[in-house]
Amino acid sequence: MTYARADTSAAEFTEDELRAIEVAAVEAWPAFEIHDISGWLWRYSGGGSQRANSVSTLEFRGADPEAAIAEAEARYFSRNAPSRFQVSSTLAAPADLDQRLARRGYRIHEPVSTLAMRLSVNEDIPTGVVVADRPSDGWMEVYLSNVRPDRHAAAPRILASVPTPKAFLSFEIGGQTLSTALAVLRGNILIAECIGTRAEARRKGAAKTVMVAVAAWGWQQGAKMVALQAVTENFPAQRLYAAVGFREVGRYHYRLRER
Repeated sequence: MTYARADTSAAEFTEDELRAIEVAAVEAWPAFEIHDISGWLWRYSGGGSQRANSVSTLEFRGADPEAAIAEAEARYFSRNAPSRFQVSSTLAAPADLDQRLARRGYRIHEPVSTLAMRLSVNEDIPTGVVVADRPSDGWMEVYLSNVRPDRHAAAPRILASVPTPKAFLSFEIGGQTLSTALAVLRGNILIAECIGTRAEARRKGAAKTVMVAVAAWGWQQGAKMVALQAVTENFPAQRLYAAVGFREVGRYHYRLRER
């Protein structure tokens, strides 16, 4: 399998493409509740996933950001949940949102990198990778073993609501699932989610195999680029994605305030 450019960087994507990637990532991981606040997307899923329990701030159409922040806070606090905003380093709206949140006592939490690459694939999905339209028991076992326990309760409902086209990919040997991924197609952008590896299979190529399969499936579906989001300081994951061909094209962080 080969990729169009192994040295993909943010400079090789247009601003419209970078924005489209971020929008696709929002759409690929839906929340239980979504409310429009002057263009922002207020999201709530009862805890667990940070993305599905935060305000997406890629577009703002209002005249009063402070009032919009207050409305978001009120909605979260009424559910005894912290107020959390997802703030892109380059695409958040308005441009001074991060400073506004800091002045209101919000702290920065967990910087995340958006990684992407363009696709040009000349091989099939690797042997041993199973592609399905729903998660198997083995897929769920491996995926949940790689996320915090507080995310387990919401996971099945979020996964069921992920839009189609989508594929649950598992790399299996002898009937045992070693690594997982979820591929979600949004237009010509493929978003990779739920990338996980069984503990005893780490650093043995299982994760790389399933990531190669994600790219191959995306190409078959007509995707021109594939993107994912990973905690910036998760260095083993960052090395894996770089080895496959991903490069950082953006960053965001959360701003968090308890009631």
